[in-house]
Amino acid sequence: MNIFVMRHGQAAPEASTDALRSLTEQGRDEVSLMAHWLAPQVTLFDLVLVSPYVRAQQTWLQLSKDIPSLHVETCEQLTPSCDADLAASLILAYGDRYPNGNILVVSHMPLVGYLVESLCSGIMAPIFVTSGIAKVTVNKGAGGMLAWLEGPHNIQAHYRPTFQALRSLG
Repeated sequence: MNIFVMRHGQAAPEASTDALRSLTEQGRDEVSLMAHWLAPQVTLFDLVLVSPYVRAQQTWLQLSKDIPSLHVETCEQLTPSCDADLAASLILAYGDRYPNGNILVVSHMPLVGYLVESLCSGIMAPIFVTSGIAKVTVNKGAGGMLAWLEGPHNIQAHYRPTFQALRSLG
Protein backbone atom coordinates (compact mmCIF):
# COMPACT_ATOMS: atom_id res chain seq x y z
CA MET A 1 0.00 0.00 0.00
CA ASN A 2 1.17 3.52 -0.75
CA ILE A 3 0.32 6.30 1.67
CA PHE A 4 0.77 9.82 0.34
CA VAL A 5 1.02 12.31 3.19
CA MET A 6 0.38 15.88 2.07
CA ARG A 7 0.58 19.19 3.86
CA HIS A 8 -2.09 21.68 2.79
CA GLY A 9 -1.22 24.53 0.43
CA GLN A 10 -0.17 27.96 1.63
CA ALA A 11 -2.95 29.49 3.73
CA ALA A 12 -3.91 33.02 4.69
CA PRO A 13 -2.16 33.96 7.93
CA GLU A 14 -5.30 35.10 9.73
CA ALA A 15 -8.93 34.13 10.11
CA SER A 16 -11.38 34.15 13.00
CA THR A 17 -10.06 30.69 13.97
CA ASP A 18 -7.17 28.54 12.77
CA ALA A 19 -9.65 26.01 11.38
CA LEU A 20 -11.13 28.65 9.04
CA ARG A 21 -7.90 29.75 7.33
CA SER A 22 -8.30 29.51 3.53
CA LEU A 23 -5.79 28.80 0.79
CA THR A 24 -4.13 31.78 -0.82
CA GLU A 25 -3.76 32.13 -4.59
CA GLN A 26 -0.18 30.90 -4.22
CA GLY A 27 -1.46 27.96 -2.18
CA ARG A 28 -3.88 26.95 -4.93
CA ASP A 29 -1.09 27.27 -7.52
CA GLU A 30 1.25 25.10 -5.42
CA VAL A 31 -1.38 22.40 -5.01
CA SER A 32 -2.11 22.45 -8.75
CA LEU A 33 1.57 22.14 -9.53
CA MET A 34 1.94 19.16 -7.18
CA ALA A 35 -1.19 17.55 -8.65
CA HIS A 36 0.19 17.86 -12.20
CA TRP A 37 3.46 16.34 -11.04
CA LEU A 38 1.83 13.49 -9.11
CA ALA A 39 -0.92 12.58 -11.63
CA PRO A 40 1.33 10.50 -13.94
CA GLN A 41 2.39 8.43 -10.91
CA VAL A 42 -1.05 8.02 -9.33
CA THR A 43 -4.13 7.97 -11.54
CA LEU A 44 -6.58 7.25 -8.70
CA PHE A 45 -6.65 7.33 -4.91
CA ASP A 46 -8.54 4.44 -3.36
CA LEU A 47 -9.10 6.54 -0.26
CA VAL A 48 -8.52 10.15 0.78
CA LEU A 49 -8.46 11.14 4.46
CA VAL A 50 -8.68 14.91 5.03
CA SER A 51 -8.49 17.18 8.04
CA PRO A 52 -11.73 19.11 8.60
CA TYR A 53 -9.87 22.45 8.50
CA VAL A 54 -10.81 24.67 5.54
CA ARG A 55 -7.32 24.85 4.02
CA ALA A 56 -6.98 21.04 4.01
CA GLN A 57 -10.43 20.59 2.46
CA GLN A 58 -9.59 23.20 -0.21
CA THR A 59 -6.27 21.44 -0.88
CA TRP A 60 -8.08 18.17 -1.57
CA LEU A 61 -10.64 19.90 -3.80
CA GLN A 62 -7.84 21.47 -5.85
CA LEU A 63 -5.89 18.20 -6.09
CA SER A 64 -9.01 16.21 -7.00
CA LYS A 65 -9.26 18.12 -10.28
CA ASP A 66 -6.29 16.04 -11.46
CA ILE A 67 -6.49 12.85 -9.38
CA PRO A 68 -9.89 11.45 -8.38
CA SER A 69 -10.69 9.22 -5.43
CA LEU A 70 -13.10 6.35 -4.86
CA HIS A 71 -13.76 7.37 -1.24
CA VAL A 72 -13.16 10.57 0.76
CA GLU A 73 -13.41 10.82 4.55
CA THR A 74 -13.06 13.89 6.75
CA CYS A 75 -11.14 12.90 9.91
CA GLU A 76 -11.08 14.90 13.13
CA GLN A 77 -7.88 12.98 14.04
CA LEU A 78 -5.92 14.84 11.33
CA THR A 79 -5.88 18.35 12.83
CA PRO A 80 -2.52 19.96 13.67
CA SER A 81 -2.34 19.02 17.36
CA CYS A 82 -3.64 15.44 17.13
CA ASP A 83 -1.64 12.44 18.28
CA ALA A 84 0.45 11.12 15.37
CA ASP A 85 0.58 7.51 16.59
CA LEU A 86 -3.21 7.46 16.91
CA ALA A 87 -3.60 9.04 13.46
CA ALA A 88 -1.13 6.55 11.94
CA SER A 89 -3.07 3.65 13.50
CA LEU A 90 -6.28 5.03 12.04
CA ILE A 91 -4.70 5.36 8.58
CA LEU A 92 -3.34 1.81 8.72
CA ALA A 93 -6.74 0.49 9.87
CA TYR A 94 -8.38 2.18 6.88
CA GLY A 95 -5.54 0.79 4.77
CA ASP A 96 -6.51 -2.77 5.65
CA ARG A 97 -9.34 -2.31 3.14
CA TYR A 98 -6.84 -1.27 0.43
CA PRO A 99 -3.73 -3.43 0.97
CA ASN A 100 -2.45 -2.74 -2.56
CA GLY A 101 -4.00 0.67 -2.94
CA ASN A 102 -3.11 4.35 -2.82
CA ILE A 103 -4.21 6.43 0.16
CA LEU A 104 -3.86 10.20 0.38
CA VAL A 105 -3.77 11.97 3.75
CA VAL A 106 -4.15 15.79 3.72
CA SER A 107 -3.23 17.44 6.99
CA HIS A 108 -0.98 20.01 8.68
CA MET A 109 2.42 20.59 10.23
CA PRO A 110 3.55 19.32 12.63
CA LEU A 111 1.28 16.28 12.29
CA VAL A 112 2.35 15.35 8.74
CA GLY A 113 5.99 15.09 9.82
CA TYR A 114 5.13 13.04 12.89
CA LEU A 115 2.91 10.77 10.78
CA VAL A 116 5.86 9.89 8.55
CA GLU A 117 7.98 9.28 11.65
CA SER A 118 5.26 7.06 13.13
CA LEU A 119 4.75 5.09 9.91
CA CYS A 120 8.49 4.63 9.17
CA SER A 121 10.62 3.33 12.01
CA GLY A 122 14.04 4.90 12.34
CA ILE A 123 13.13 8.18 10.63
CA MET A 124 13.00 11.53 12.35
CA ALA A 125 9.95 13.67 11.56
CA PRO A 126 10.67 15.52 8.31
CA ILE A 127 9.67 19.12 7.73
CA PHE A 128 7.05 19.60 5.02
CA VAL A 129 6.80 22.77 2.96
CA THR A 130 3.28 23.86 2.07
CA SER A 131 1.84 21.47 -0.54
CA GLY A 132 4.67 19.04 0.19
CA ILE A 133 3.93 15.35 -0.36
CA ALA A 134 5.69 12.29 1.06
CA LYS A 135 5.22 8.80 -0.33
CA VAL A 136 5.38 6.03 2.27
CA THR A 137 5.21 2.44 1.06
CA VAL A 138 3.80 0.05 3.65
CA ASN A 139 4.24 -3.70 3.39
CA LYS A 140 2.08 -5.78 5.74
CA GLY A 141 4.16 -6.80 8.74
CA ALA A 142 7.25 -4.92 7.56
CA GLY A 143 6.34 -1.32 8.40
CA GLY A 144 6.66 1.71 6.21
CA MET A 145 9.49 3.03 4.09
CA LEU A 146 9.81 6.66 3.00
CA ALA A 147 10.18 6.61 -0.79
CA TRP A 148 10.38 10.39 -1.29
CA LEU A 149 9.33 13.80 -0.01
CA GLU A 150 8.81 16.53 -2.60
CA GLY A 151 7.48 20.06 -2.66
CA PRO A 152 6.67 22.74 -5.19
CA HIS A 153 10.10 24.35 -4.77
CA ASN A 154 11.76 21.10 -5.97
CA ILE A 155 9.60 20.47 -9.00
CA GLN A 156 8.76 24.01 -10.11
CA ALA A 157 11.73 24.28 -12.47
CA HIS A 158 10.54 21.17 -14.34
CA TYR A 159 7.04 22.59 -14.68
CA ARG A 160 7.72 26.32 -15.06
CA PRO A 161 5.46 26.72 -18.15
CA THR A 162 2.61 24.92 -16.37
CA PHE A 163 3.19 26.92 -13.19
CA GLN A 164 3.21 30.21 -15.15
CA ALA A 165 0.00 29.23 -16.96
CA LEU A 166 -1.70 28.31 -13.68
CA ARG A 167 -0.72 31.63 -12.15
CA SER A 168 -2.17 33.52 -15.11
CA LEU A 169 -5.49 31.68 -14.73
CA GLY A 170 -5.84 32.60 -11.07
